[in-house]
Formats: sequence, C-alpha cells, structure tokens
Amino acid sequence: MDRAPGSRATEVGARPADAGPPPAAPPVPTPVGGAPRVLILFGDTGGGHRAAARALTDALKLFDPTCLVTVADPLMAQGPTVVRRLASLYSPMIQRSRVAWGAVYHTSNTKPTFAAIRAVFGPGVRKATVELIKQHDPDVVLSVHPLLNHMTYQAIQKSGRPRALMTVITDLVDFHRGWTFSRADLVVAPTELARKVAIRRRVPADRIKVLGLPVDLRFRPPAPGEKEALRRRFGLDESRFTILVVGGAAGAGGLMKQVAALTEESHQWQVVAVCGRNEKVRRRLAGLGFATPTLVLGFVEYMPELLRACDVIVTKAGPGAIAEALATGVPLVITGFLPGQETPNVDFVVRSGVGKFSPKDDDLLEEVRVLAEGGPTWREMSRKAAELAHPYASSDIARECLLLAARYRASAQASL
Repeated sequence: MDRAPGSRATEVGARPADAGPPPAAPPVPTPVGGAPRVLILFGDTGGGHRAAARALTDALKLFDPTCLVTVADPLMAQGPTVVRRLASLYSPMIQRSRVAWGAVYHTSNTKPTFAAIRAVFGPGVRKATVELIKQHDPDVVLSVHPLLNHMTYQAIQKSGRPRALMTVITDLVDFHRGWTFSRADLVVAPTELARKVAIRRRVPADRIKVLGLPVDLRFRPPAPGEKEALRRRFGLDESRFTILVVGGAAGAGGLMKQVAALTEESHQWQVVAVCGRNEKVRRRLAGLGFATPTLVLGFVEYMPELLRACDVIVTKAGPGAIAEALATGVPLVITGFLPGQETPNVDFVVRSGVGKFSPKDDDLLEEVRVLAEGGPTWREMSRKAAELAHPYASSDIARECLLLAARYRASAQASL
C-alpha cells in the first residue's frame, strides 16, 4: 500500500503491488454472490491517511480473506497534474512554515472557499474516481481523506448501480469541513467530541458511529514479560525507564533538540530516537556522544514493537501517533502541533490525563524526569491511556464496511 506517487492502485489479495501495470480490461461485472469489493481512497498528503488505509486493508482481509480491497489515490496518483502539484506542497509546507499551513487550512475551511476548491479541482478528481469505480466495481467506496468525499459521491451517482459511501475521519477532535458529507452512508468518528462536531455540521446522528481511529492491529499493550524481552531484542537495558522520541515519517518536529535535551547529561532513563526518512538528522544524531544511553534509528516498520518496549512517547500532536500510543497504553509528552487540525489534539491529550504538553526543551526534561520516577503520575497516565484507547478500531470499522458491502451487493443483485 505504501507506494511512490504516481503508481497504480493495487488490489490487495489479487496481484502484488510490484507486479507492474495490469493489462487493460473491461469493467468487472457484478458477481452474483461472490466476494465483497471495497475501494479505499486516500490522498498522500502526510503519512496518516496512508497508514489508515493500510490498517483498514489489513483488517478487512483479516475479517474476510476473500474481500477484494483496492487502495487508490485520486489526488496524487490518478488526479490531474495541477491537483498533484498542489497536493505535493503539503509535506514541504508543514516542515518549513507551519504558520503558512495554518493560514491555508483555516482559509479553506470556510463554506465559500471549500465550495470554490470543489468547483475548480473537483472535475479532475471526480473523473479519476469514476474510472476507479468503473475498473474495480466496488460495493463500498471508503474515504480516508477530507477532499474526496463530495466528489466520490458524485462519481458513485454516475456509476450505474447502488454503492455505499463510507467516510472514516482521521482527525481526533475537530477537523476540516470536507470530512463531513451528510449523504455518506456511514461516517466513522474517532471520538465522542468528533461525533458532536459532525452533528453540528448536519451529518445525521444515525449515520455516525464512534469507533476510534484506525491503526495497525499490532499496536496493543505488551503481554507480561514482553516489554523486557523487546528491550533485549533492541539492545536496551531491561530495567531503565525508556523514552521513545519520534518526528514522524519525515523526521521533522525539532527531533535533534529534543533528543539533546534528554541526553546531554547523565540520567536514569534511556532514549530511542526514530528519525523516520530524515537521513540527515539520523546521521547527525548517530555521530553524537550521549551522556544517557541512546538508540538512534531511521525509518522503521516495527513501530508497534518499539512502543511496547517503551514507557513514554515524545511526539507532536498527530492523530495517528496519539491513537497508536493510546492503543499501546503508553503516555505521551506532546512537543508541538500543526496549526489547524492538530491544535485541539493538545487539549484532548492533556484534559484526558494521558499526556503532557511541553513545547520547550526545559519543560520536556522536567516532565520526563517526573514520569521516569515511575510513581503514581506515570501509572495513572498509563491507566487512562488504556481506558481511552480503541485498539481494535480497525476491526470494528472493517466489520461495518463489510456489513455495508453485503447490503449494497444484495441491492445490486436485486436490480439485475
């Protein structure tokens, strides 16, 4: 699922992602009976949408191995050139000028501006989505991106048979108005706070379900003795309080300064720094001498295991990182946020009692020092994290998706 921009959609379980472009073929007719078909649409603007699509793909295949799941990006991979170029600006913008991104987000989050965006860019994205539906004939089109819901509904209307539109919101508390489309068959909200926002934006209450944010099912609390075993596997001290510092897939977010603040002097803890794809930061950190034991890593595919080996995570307020930490029962120290959709996440973490907000390095050091004592503060935050978690959100969402698929498949067959 994790493809380079411009690659084709892949039908999970049908052909490998690296098998090359499939030969041109006429649209697949709706089978009588047969396997359910799900088309998951995402946009490669940040890693969160991609991760949600991957988690849902895995959960759908776990529930029903016969399910034909296609994952596609109508914005970056299949969309028109102008849409691809604009969407590609997201990652550079959030790394170089978060203030500018905040202005873009809030400006686009008004009714007139969002209507203008749909009018200008909608036709190209809708055309790409129509072609995807024609090619894969899904029973359910599941969107995990705010810019795709309205155009997807229009594409479904042109497709010639009944299909469900399902939206899975991947922001925790407040979110862009593009997420809330009142004609979707089902809108999945990650939290009760998000459900209330959706209702205020006129999504019928009976079409909203609070199921959590979809994360990889490998994110779970450690079994007895597993934390120590994982630390041995990673070459860590079994008995030391362990801090995971992450900067996202791009390795951004002040990672160098945060690691330095936690390791410049000798402490009773140990640090695991995950630099993502930022090879420059990884090399710089790897070349430093640390007074506190520190493991420096680049991009990893075993983040669930790392989280289970650690006692606290230091991260920005991305919804995916928060949901993964909660699913593992690990408290958070939030060091920053992306203006716009991530702003309310800080308050959510602090008010829920599952983490602290420490934007300054001195504050970060002090918060970690308190948590590393292993006293009631850390234990209470861990307990609340486990209570707030939806570790099986992906499975719950997959089940609802397959129920919709069965309903619409029956409707399609009845119309034959």
